[in-house]
Amino acid sequence: MAGRIDQMTSFTYTTYIHATPERVWRGLTDPAVTRRYWRHQRAGEKTFRSDWKKGSTYDLAHEEVGLVVSDPEQVILESDPYRRLAYTWHTFTPEWAAQVGMDEDTADAWRAEPRSKVAFDIEDTGHGVVKLTVIHNSFESGSDVLQAISNGWPAVLASLKTLLETGTALPGS
Repeated sequence: MAGRIDQMTSFTYTTYIHATPERVWRGLTDPAVTRRYWRHQRAGEKTFRSDWKKGSTYDLAHEEVGLVVSDPEQVILESDPYRRLAYTWHTFTPEWAAQVGMDEDTADAWRAEPRSKVAFDIEDTGHGVVKLTVIHNSFESGSDVLQAISNGWPAVLASLKTLLETGTALPGS
């Protein structure tokens, strides 16, 4: 990342995964896979439930704690299987904030920010290796949500990579 985080308006991260584009796509879209590597320390396993078609909505579920965040603004923006997936970032409901241990002032500040977007570019580089680039953008300068996702995405993506390459996700990611 170049520049100061308080002046940035997007986050980009690239990793290389020894997997096929189909396996990476499944890792991003199949709840049975996401729950294995994408966890919140307080809310537990995270899944995104959708048909993954452009224009569809998705639900964010933390089933261990009985939380499902649904919102008509949680929308699939692009869906080109095995190549690109993009959607609006999830809604910060009071129930979600309580479940993840976020104080109400912070939750209010996050809700006041414009909704961000995340895109996953999946590129087959050959030899069984995929270049996965995550671009999370539409933030305003000084965004608190951008600061949080900038810390979260590297751990999530490292755990996805480890799961796809070894069959086991990183502990506690």
